Amino acid sequence: MDNSMFWLISLIAGIIIYRLLKRRQATPKARVTAMLRRYRALERTGLPERDRLLQLLATRKGWEKLPNRFLVAIVSQLSSKEDVMRFVSLSEDYGYHRDRYPELATRVDLDTAMAEIACLFSRFGFRLHAQGRYKEAEFVQKLTLRLHPDAYFTTLPLAATYHEIGRYADALPLFKQGFSQLRRFNADTASVRRRFSPANCLAPDGEPEKLWKKYREMYEACLKATGGKSMAPFAFVVVIELLTNST
Repeated sequence: MDNSMFWLISLIAGIIIYRLLKRRQATPKARVTAMLRRYRALERTGLPERDRLLQLLATRKGWEKLPNRFLVAIVSQLSSKEDVMRFVSLSEDYGYHRDRYPELATRVDLDTAMAEIACLFSRFGFRLHAQGRYKEAEFVQKLTLRLHPDAYFTTLPLAATYHEIGRYADALPLFKQGFSQLRRFNADTASVRRRFSPANCLAPDGEPEKLWKKYREMYEACLKATGGKSMAPFAFVVVIELLTNST
C-alpha cells in the first residue's frame, strides 16, 4: 500500500471515529454524565446549591452567552440539580437554547419568558401523551409544571397523563386547578390568549372544545375511582363555553 492510500484510509477512519465520538457526546446519557461531573467539581468549591446550578448553566457551551438574570430565573423555577439537568438535556435535544432562549432572555418580564418556555415544553409533552408515551410525557410535563405552575396548559396535560397511568388521586387536584385557570385565562388580554392559546401550547391542529370535554370525562373518571364529589355541571359548562368563545 503506497503512502497516499494509507493516509486516505487513515483520514476516512479518523472522520468516522470523530463522528461516532461526537454523536456519543450528544446523547442524553452522555450529556447528563458530563453535567454530573461538572456539578461534582462545583460541589468542592463550597458554593451554595443555587449558585452551583447557576454556574453549571453559565459555563456550559451554548448557554454561556445567555443573560445571567435569565439563567437565575430558570434555576429559581427548577431548584433541584436533577430538574436543571433534565431541562438542559431536553432544551439541547431540540435546540431551544440556540433558537428560542436568546430572544426570550431579552424580555423585561421573565415570568412571561418562563411561561413561553413552559408553552414549548407543554406542546412537546402533549404530543408524547397523544402517542401513548405516558412515562415520557410525565417527565416533560413535570418540568413544564415547575417552570410555570399557574397555567391551564401545564396542569391539565399532566392531570390527563396521571389519569392514563391510573394515578387518579394525583390527577384530581390538577384537574380542579386547571379548570380554574381556564376561567382566568379567558378573562386575560387578547394578546395573552393568542400567545398561550391551545393551538400554541397544546395541539396546533386540535379542536379545543373536544379537548376540554375529554378532560371533563377524565376528571369524572378520577372522581369515580376515588369516590370524590363531581364538579357542578353548570360550572363546567361555563368553562367550556368561555374557552370555546376565546379560541
